[in-house]
Amino acid sequence: MQQFHQRYWEMYVAVALLHRGHAITKHGDDGPEFSFQVNGQRVWLEAVAPTRGLGADAVPEITCGKYYNVPVEQILLRFTNAFREKQQRFAAARSKGIVKSEDAYILAINSQGVPHAPYSGTVPFYIMALLPFGSLTMEIDTATGRAVDTYHNYRPEVQKSNGAEVSTRAFLCPSSAFCSGVLHSAVDAANHPQEAGGDFSLLHNPSATHQIGSEVFPWTEQFTFSGQQLHTASRAQMKPNSSIEQTHSDKPA
Repeated sequence: MQQFHQRYWEMYVAVALLHRGHAITKHGDDGPEFSFQVNGQRVWLEAVAPTRGLGADAVPEITCGKYYNVPVEQILLRFTNAFREKQQRFAAARSKGIVKSEDAYILAINSQGVPHAPYSGTVPFYIMALLPFGSLTMEIDTATGRAVDTYHNYRPEVQKSNGAEVSTRAFLCPSSAFCSGVLHSAVDAANHPQEAGGDFSLLHNPSATHQIGSEVFPWTEQFTFSGQQLHTASRAQMKPNSSIEQTHSDKPA
């Protein structure tokens, strides 16, 4: 079967929504995979499972017993490329009248096919591809040897092997307002939670035209971005439990 993992991911997302009581509707091959209704609003969902890529910007395979730096920029490029491709597909669906101006849209990204991508640090890689979070940085007081501040550097773009710069600010740009949020998982056919969707996390787009409430996916870990900070809320209770600072002295305008 061609693209087995991609087809599995589409099925997995659909089953997870069905188990939570959402009645999903399949439109066809021209638009997003399917849609469902929430409080009278139609929400479209598109599933994508990027691979490691090809050429000079491909993410290297993991080799057991070998030490190397995690190829962060190549990983982020796989997510930015997937988002850009689905943005074009969304635009085509809007032009055909499949997706209406009042509809919400969620992109469901699976990172299992990208080596290293499921194993990020304090900020998941898929979030770093859409919001300009850079490396985790710690400031040390040289006199005392104590840490005085910890934050993520501001990284507005990543660079391809040919020198071209690719933005990591998609969720801060009006052109991405069509996307209400990104749903993420690293599940595959051999490794999945007991209940479908139990591994989901959701990044809300602060620039979205149609925001979706936390109650739409109450069982997921949810991320929101405001005040230059990434705020997280735990699964089920949806109570805030932590915040991550994005920048220090070089905050974006």
